[in-house]
Amino acid sequence: MGHDDIPALSLVFNPRIARVPGEVLQGEVHLYFPTLLSDNIEEVHLKLRGSVVTKITRQQGQNQVTRRQREDLARETVSLWQKGGAYPPPDSHTLVLPFRFQLPSNLPPSCSFGGYHWSATIGYALEAVGERSGLHFNRREFASFPVLPANPEGAGLRSFMTMEGWHGGWTTLERRAEIRRGIWGDYSEVKAILVLPALEAFPIQTPIPFSLNIVTITKAMKQDDIKEGEPIFPAPPTLPKDLEFEMNRRVYVYARGWSRTSDDSAIARLGGFGESIVPQYSANVQFEPMDKVWIPSQDSHDEKKRKGQWKQETTVKSVFVITQPPAFSTTTINTSYSAELRIDFPGIGNDLKFKFPLNVISCVAPPGTQGWDGPPPEPLDLPPSYFASADWHHDDEKGDE
Repeated sequence: MGHDDIPALSLVFNPRIARVPGEVLQGEVHLYFPTLLSDNIEEVHLKLRGSVVTKITRQQGQNQVTRRQREDLARETVSLWQKGGAYPPPDSHTLVLPFRFQLPSNLPPSCSFGGYHWSATIGYALEAVGERSGLHFNRREFASFPVLPANPEGAGLRSFMTMEGWHGGWTTLERRAEIRRGIWGDYSEVKAILVLPALEAFPIQTPIPFSLNIVTITKAMKQDDIKEGEPIFPAPPTLPKDLEFEMNRRVYVYARGWSRTSDDSAIARLGGFGESIVPQYSANVQFEPMDKVWIPSQDSHDEKKRKGQWKQETTVKSVFVITQPPAFSTTTINTSYSAELRIDFPGIGNDLKFKFPLNVISCVAPPGTQGWDGPPPEPLDLPPSYFASADWHHDDEKGDE
């Protein structure tokens, strides 16, 4: 890059690290004076902005009408430099201006949701602005960064479970069904037991262990009806792709008198179940099959005519990690989560399904407390558009168009 290509101002700040309400943000703004002077920049200031922005669009007659509502969460501006003020040291063309901002102590998590005719964003950003004289757009550089609220309970659980695993109680969910391969014939029985840690809330970025025990019992048949090596319906799953475990989210959005609630939509896969091209996606999944067992009936003493049932059983063990923003509620956005685990057997409607709510909480301690060890290293699951622009924040300042 030649000297003429160096921008007048550069913002030195890592935007990918999640920040915590109450945390002190530190960074630098670098002013490159050759470009600064040629751009006729009169003043440089730095803005901290945080906003909740919601939009809802409705069809009214032949027109589509959109209502947009914004609420400020953080709004602070500091002047870093004015023309005629500080200059770079003699051996440099660059003036380094350090800055510090303290985030407000009560902020909701960053998020960016959207669906047909609605969107909801909670965004936070730093923006360095070089004000120019005359009819020129201002120079600016922004950095959108994620915010993750503190939760002492979640921080404690994450620390313990990451190092020690789970040693507490367990919650057991059970499902049963009678299924058959076609529309005629006798039914077989299937049963599944899902075992999860007995937690009232699940912290994000935390390995949550679980197990799934699946038992199938065939319809009555003769023992030699099934040839050696032939699959027996209904067979328990043997591969991760034979199972689905999804996380769903519901969002309530309000904008200037209008409101909308989204349907439950799948936003993430859990536990390494399902198919994926991601390397090591199912590395934590363990199948523990048992040998099939013949259960003879007691209705006949003639061994050749006696019928019975085949019992098949397997246990699947894995872990899941939640990377979505924790559930939260503001005056214009409310989110909630649920999970759905599904076991599909051959045939129409032959599935066994678990659906249960997930109370999702943060995993970091408040800044300055005993459990505080800096921002969490793992990023939140946010779309690239969150970091690519700060369209959620608009000021009535020259150059913000």
